[in-house]
Amino acid sequence: MAKELEVLKASIKEKGYDWTAAETSVSKLSDAEQKNRLGLSVTDAELQEMRTSIELETRKELELMSMMTAELKEKISYPAAFDWRNYNGKNWTLPVRDQSSCGSCVAFGTVAAIESTMKIANNNPNLAVNLSEAFLLFCGGGSCSGWTFEPALNFAKSTGITDEACFPYQPKNMPCSNRCSDWASRVKKITDWTKLSTITQRKNWISGKGPVVGGMAVYADFFSYSGGVYRHTSGSLRGYHCICVVGYSDTEKCWVCKNSWGTGWGDNGYFKIGYGECMIDTSFHMYGVDVGAVVDTGCGFAKYVLIDYYFGSSLRRLWAYIPNKGWKYKNITEAQVAGIGKDVMEADRVYVCWKGSNITFIRAWEDL
Repeated sequence: MAKELEVLKASIKEKGYDWTAAETSVSKLSDAEQKNRLGLSVTDAELQEMRTSIELETRKELELMSMMTAELKEKISYPAAFDWRNYNGKNWTLPVRDQSSCGSCVAFGTVAAIESTMKIANNNPNLAVNLSEAFLLFCGGGSCSGWTFEPALNFAKSTGITDEACFPYQPKNMPCSNRCSDWASRVKKITDWTKLSTITQRKNWISGKGPVVGGMAVYADFFSYSGGVYRHTSGSLRGYHCICVVGYSDTEKCWVCKNSWGTGWGDNGYFKIGYGECMIDTSFHMYGVDVGAVVDTGCGFAKYVLIDYYFGSSLRRLWAYIPNKGWKYKNITEAQVAGIGKDVMEADRVYVCWKGSNITFIRAWEDL
């Protein structure tokens, strides 16, 4: 392994590429285990069909651009670089996850794009969202043997995706019945999805609406990537992989992507890949998702309850902390403090329903 790595490093240097190879959490695995980290199912015929479609759409766009005035071109132009990990000083992505030994990359790449887009659509980088890759994959028709883009996106639109706590992910085929009993009230849906075929479409979407779902070919050397702008240097094709594209840089001529192999691979789980490399923008469409404003609704038991007294006001605020949801509140009068306030403060447990940050129902719960 060490000898192969040194040969790869020498080859990168010889070709003048700007990426670093190192031993990673994935490069140490066997060939079979590495293949399990992929999971995008696509045939040669489908690749050719996508390639033809992309070329056609690109030609149409170039013809249209040639007829536009400079002023109009300026209006539809995109920034030279963009990265949702740092937009307006905030990180709009979620922590990198690890699909482990299950070909579930489509679920991870799709969920990553949806989660970030939900934060962006709500203008809230701290929005509490954690969707279940397991629910999307195993209830949507995929498996650890692989899946593909459009069925995943259609399921996210028609049925939706529950939160992670409803159906925790494990790297093995799981029955859909493993989901929680109240799953139907916990799903979040996308309103639509869009196929992005040209560079302009992709960069305008990324810089304007959020990260997108993408695909790429994976070669043996990619498992040893640890930083820089990746370009295929050596090694055979291992399969196809779904990732989430969170940004791009025209200066470095690359896409910035979020992977699902944990933080022990790549640049803390992220990577940059050169334009045109590994079919990422020549043979694979990218897919943008639309989501509505998220209003968090639900019911559950509070972990903490307190009453906040505002001096000089006749109103008091009753607070309830819901695990994984945060603090919710209800305004109550001074007279209610001695009634409902006393009841919930002295109860064994407190059952709460909420909409957004507001408590819509609260009841003292006495354990028998």
